[in-house]
Amino acid sequence: MLANQPIKLRNLLHSRSKAWLLALLLGFITLLSAVTLLALSGWFISAAALAGMASIGAISFDYFRPAAIIRLCAIGRTAGRYAERLTSHYAALGLLKDLRVQSFATLARSKQHNRHSADTLQRLVTDIDLLDQLPLKVVTPWFWACSLSALVLLFWYLLAPALFYSAGLPLVFALIIPLLTLRPGIALAKQDTQAAATRRTVLLEPLAMLTSLLLWQRWQDKTRYFSQHDHAYMSLQLRQQQLASRVSLIQQSLLALSLLALLWQGSVLVNHAVLSVPLLLSALLALWALNEALLPLCQSFMALGLSMSARDRLNQLADGYAVVADVKQAIPNAPFSLNVSKLSARQGQALHGPDNVSFSLRSGDVLLISGASGSGKTTLLMTLANQLSCTGALELNNHAYAHWQLDETLGYLTQQPDIFDLTLAQNLRLAAPDASDDKLWQVLVDVALADWAKQQPAGLDTVMGEYGAAVSGGQARRIALARLLLAERPILLLDEPFAGLDPASTEQVLAALLKRQRDGLLIIVSHQRVSIAHAKHLQLEPC
Repeated sequence: MLANQPIKLRNLLHSRSKAWLLALLLGFITLLSAVTLLALSGWFISAAALAGMASIGAISFDYFRPAAIIRLCAIGRTAGRYAERLTSHYAALGLLKDLRVQSFATLARSKQHNRHSADTLQRLVTDIDLLDQLPLKVVTPWFWACSLSALVLLFWYLLAPALFYSAGLPLVFALIIPLLTLRPGIALAKQDTQAAATRRTVLLEPLAMLTSLLLWQRWQDKTRYFSQHDHAYMSLQLRQQQLASRVSLIQQSLLALSLLALLWQGSVLVNHAVLSVPLLLSALLALWALNEALLPLCQSFMALGLSMSARDRLNQLADGYAVVADVKQAIPNAPFSLNVSKLSARQGQALHGPDNVSFSLRSGDVLLISGASGSGKTTLLMTLANQLSCTGALELNNHAYAHWQLDETLGYLTQQPDIFDLTLAQNLRLAAPDASDDKLWQVLVDVALADWAKQQPAGLDTVMGEYGAAVSGGQARRIALARLLLAERPILLLDEPFAGLDPASTEQVLAALLKRQRDGLLIIVSHQRVSIAHAKHLQLEPC
């Protein structure tokens, strides 16, 4: 999904095309086995009963080959269904993987790649997940239904052309009647997608302001507002179900009409000895079994609408971000100067944040940011890390942030660092893949974790667990800090780097930071009192 290459639904099957073709084939074999099983079973049971009643004919009746074919169809239906589900799920998951990698790579290459909100990323994931509706609920059901209907019609024609002419027309209408849902189904599905997104936003946004809303006695208003959107969303769901149910009723009526036509014409053919009763029963049961392939068509265009809506939203999102493809941005070099003038910023729907903040730093400077909870310390750090938009001036080396490529310049330690289910060494080497063990041990010394790591039986190969479950919160923060130090960023922005540390460990970590950043910039947010002789101080006040 590049800016100049929008998502096109017709191209979705190109991803994992061999897997989709195999899934189509396996699904066709499965449904064909089901139709054949029912039709052949009806013929076999009735023919065997008639042969038994005739007693003499029973001696020459071949029981074995039809029974073997019936068993083969039963096995083919079960095994084919299982194999088709595995293959189609593999293809769908592969498609989602390709789309996610492509989409997130596009956002990562955009000029605003550090400014995507959680809501944007959630919307991105949700819309990508809807795109698999096209192959799973539109393309494959129509392929199977059309193919099997054609085979059933051919079967009737081979039995007796009169069956084909009398019962074929209602069957064809039953196949195409879901086309009535094309325009209304797509329209309702698009409304559903938009309503679901609005409903989610209306639900989640007040939660971020829960305390303020309760204090100002506005929570009930937000609750009623959500109830209105929830009711609208459920009404859309009901309208889609009603549309599918109405078309399904018409389709079943047409199938019933086709069944009656088979009985009427078949009885005439049986009376004239043109057709046997077992073969007529086989024709009836083939139609009965075809219902499994036709019924999903009634909801197929709702699924198409969901995919179309997701495609449009994803393309719109991509168009909103200018992709940096050929433009080479400069990388700032030392000595560094960071100038902030009248900066103000807010996170999402937050009521407070840093307001009218100004300061200047030069290479070798240390800035300590302090303030009460809610004064905007973390918001300010996020802004300096180029992860949040702001008003005011924010310049590095006398140029606005947008002028620079800052990926290799800024290092940001968040309040909730990411620790992965890898070994300690693997977590650290995410920042420096070629780092030697000696370098890893040195950085662990710098963050006061070397003694702990040496006490672990596996040492550097100690597994951290999912989300760092095997270590404490303070240890996880220091591991993330060590990884950041390995990346050797000249400008470090650290949010509570000393949380959970005793005074001796704090002094050890602080000394290492000052040594490593003596030619760069070091900005620290900390509730703890930190003593640095030459440091500058910035006190934020709650708004």
